[in-house]
Amino acid sequence: MQETNSAPTSDLLRGLKRMAVLNLILLSVQGWTGDVVNLFAVFPAGAVNGFGGFFQGLGSAGPGPLATYHAIEGVVILLLGIGITVMAFQKKAPRGVKVTSLLGLISIFAAALGGYLFVFSGFANNGNSAQMGGAFIGAYAMNFLVLYYSK
Repeated sequence: MQETNSAPTSDLLRGLKRMAVLNLILLSVQGWTGDVVNLFAVFPAGAVNGFGGFFQGLGSAGPGPLATYHAIEGVVILLLGIGITVMAFQKKAPRGVKVTSLLGLISIFAAALGGYLFVFSGFANNGNSAQMGGAFIGAYAMNFLVLYYSK
């Protein structure tokens, strides 16, 4: 019998796959909370100054603490995206895993930047809000491709 040598590679990527699945779950919740906030929040008028104003503005936007949760979960997703990318480049991962993890991280960063700029525009620049949604789709797709290329 001839043994295949694919088992060690999949074992090396087990942690990366689990992180990608967790990120997909968090991204799914992030998409849902983003839609709810987009549809039902009443954003405060006026400029947002500093990080105290950032969280005060999110807290008053509603519904409930959902806008604040959405921002905090975004930070967790960004950190997880960094972890996935670092792990992809440290392991003997296929090139597709490395490329899609990096593109996923760039998409997550673009979504976070859109959210940051949207809040600091006084919730007035809807282009930044659209940037969040568009970049979210890229991050979601790239995380699925990380799983596909790591099989």
